Amino acid sequence: MSNTQIRIFLGGDVFGPVGLRCAETILPSFLRDASIDFCVLNGENATGGTGISGPDALRLLAAGADVITGGNHSFEKRDYWPALAEMPQLLRPANFPPPIEEYDNAPPGRGSGVFEKNGIRYAVLNVQGREEMTPLDCPFRAADTAVSTWNAEEKPPVILIDFHAESTREKEALALYLAGRVAAVAGTHTHVQTADERILDGGTAFVTDLGMTGPIRSVIGVDPESAIKRNITQVLYRMELPETPGALRGLVVTVDPESRRAISVERIEIPEKA
Repeated sequence: MSNTQIRIFLGGDVFGPVGLRCAETILPSFLRDASIDFCVLNGENATGGTGISGPDALRLLAAGADVITGGNHSFEKRDYWPALAEMPQLLRPANFPPPIEEYDNAPPGRGSGVFEKNGIRYAVLNVQGREEMTPLDCPFRAADTAVSTWNAEEKPPVILIDFHAESTREKEALALYLAGRVAAVAGTHTHVQTADERILDGGTAFVTDLGMTGPIRSVIGVDPESAIKRNITQVLYRMELPETPGALRGLVVTVDPESRRAISVERIEIPEKA
């Protein structure tokens, strides 16, 4: 970290074995060469394309992720639940409904955390959208509560938001709602990297979707032939995972440590070497 800026990498959905391979082979050298100070990866599709396991989460942390965020598949792998509960670096959406005492139905894990690295405090919040997805509690209210609490601290942290959502409208609306109050709002979930990276009023970095860290020749991560067959026949054939070259995708956000606001953004796509 320099005295004048912080560089943060926000990595898009790690998908299946190809995504894990890209994270392990591309990410470490990228973080070093790009002088990245803090790294957040969305890992909710890392294990077999649906959910993430405890061992695969450890692989992503070993590759250089400081925090792993989730989404609608966060609870897919039951063996991941203990890891969610025990490891503060592993997040799931914060806006799952709160527990009702008589049913003891509290979802495992946490939706946010504050992490200190090299003297800088980073607050990471994971929220999930409601449009065209399973409706959870309001992500806007959940984000507002967390962000207001952090910004009220004597020394507020650098705030980063992973908004795991289907709707581009909902993602952009949340970013504009939080503009000037957080360093970055990055969309995940669609696996398609958007070209709308920008800095909103007040110094909030935004991109609608970080894209997918996973196979390049695929249909949002799965084998094209199986996806085409499924679309043509409308039969729910098994979606196979391809073993093809992949890419690391995401966004680098440069932040002023004094104001805690973004000063530049750079979209990242690094394909595997042949």
